Amino acid sequence: MIKNSIGPAALCALLLLGCGLKANPVAPASGAARGGTVQKPSVAAEGGAAVLSWRLSSSDRVSYTIIERSTLGSAGNICRDCPRTFEPIDRLPADNAGEKSREYRFVDSSVGKGKTYSYRLQLCEETGECRESQTVEIDF
Repeated sequence: MIKNSIGPAALCALLLLGCGLKANPVAPASGAARGGTVQKPSVAAEGGAAVLSWRLSSSDRVSYTIIERSTLGSAGNICRDCPRTFEPIDRLPADNAGEKSREYRFVDSSVGKGKTYSYRLQLCEETGECRESQTVEIDF
């Protein structure tokens, strides 16, 4: 009779000890703590090109920036709620404009008249981990 009660008691003791106390969850590091964040992204038409400009809050851990573009359609025929497909159009090293200014600029000369374009940036670290910026749009 003692043999039969030891097995279930040992099993219950192992289960209770295995649960243990766990620490409170920790929020992941914010973008600012991990590296730079994009401030004031904008796009404007200059001549026959779209000029994208932005500022990084800090480029300490940002190794490079991928610039992506999506074509939304022609003016008057735009589906703003439709899913967007962004394609990379260029890759810039983080020190493109120098550490002091942290201001960046990209000229997209392959835009067509009568279309709407949406741009976003991917800030990437040396590990390959990237974070998306907000999108900006321009009617060309």
